[in-house]
Amino acid sequence: MERAYREDELLDSIVLDSEGYIYGKVGKIDIKEDEISLLVYETKPDERTAVDIDFVREELLKGVKLPFTARLQRLSRSEVLARNIQEEFDLKHEEPLTDEHYIKYAERLGIEIPSKKIAEGRKEPKGTLTLSDVKTIGIATLGTGERSRVIRIILLHEPKEAEFRKIPVQKKVSYRDTKMIREKLVVDSNGLAVGYADSVVLFSDSPGIRVYSSKPTDSVRLSWLFLHLEKIGRPDIIETIKKYFEIERGSYVYRVMMEDLKDFMKNTKITFKVPENLLLERSVKEFLMDIPWDIVHKIGDVVLLQTTHSELKSKGY
Repeated sequence: MERAYREDELLDSIVLDSEGYIYGKVGKIDIKEDEISLLVYETKPDERTAVDIDFVREELLKGVKLPFTARLQRLSRSEVLARNIQEEFDLKHEEPLTDEHYIKYAERLGIEIPSKKIAEGRKEPKGTLTLSDVKTIGIATLGTGERSRVIRIILLHEPKEAEFRKIPVQKKVSYRDTKMIREKLVVDSNGLAVGYADSVVLFSDSPGIRVYSSKPTDSVRLSWLFLHLEKIGRPDIIETIKKYFEIERGSYVYRVMMEDLKDFMKNTKITFKVPENLLLERSVKEFLMDIPWDIVHKIGDVVLLQTTHSELKSKGY
């Protein structure tokens, strides 16, 4: 029996055409008396101008002097700077500072406030679909525990994105090397995400695709991150991070995922750059199955299969 989904479950679902190309994501579902429409958006690269907050903090730290009392308390320059700003704006010592506090304090000291370009995504309307365009809907969870990821897919009947990009319909899926399929999402005929393509493998009579169930994601070792925040003059947000991730005194949390850290910045309006040398690979590749090439239906942005995941397992793959 086909499963039904609520509207909110389908928002931000990947809309996949019949050739395996991503048309966009669902931004809104419009339900009228005689029609149901799916409004699809695509994310385009964009950039905006923002204050170079790292430069501002570095300039502020250059002017910090450590008084005798601060040396007795073994306070760092960044801690002294934070206290100076809190005193300047009549803030409590436990109150976290935002980028705006540092900027306003620098302006009062006559420090130059430079700008920089920041790359980000911009949502733009792509098109409107109806339920008659939809072949199937699949929601699957890849990985387990902290490494799990829910992937929502709406699979279309027609090659809508292929036509948009002027890509010919594939009559036959030619062999590809590992470079051309690695890390592509693998989706079964029911629109359920199976895993990610790892490499091309060889059976005795044909090639195939090795699939794994967890995609590596970056994480940050918290002890390194806290040291970095001290170094760039941001000790004030360490306690905010601890409270946000519910790190109680005496508990040991080794690291957090970058996706969770980005959510923290978005929700608290506190931003900072995480250097690449602080990043760790959190998850590992877990072998799932080797799939013969004749089961591959289409290869576009994803690898589409001709059969279902459950049928593959029943055949011993």
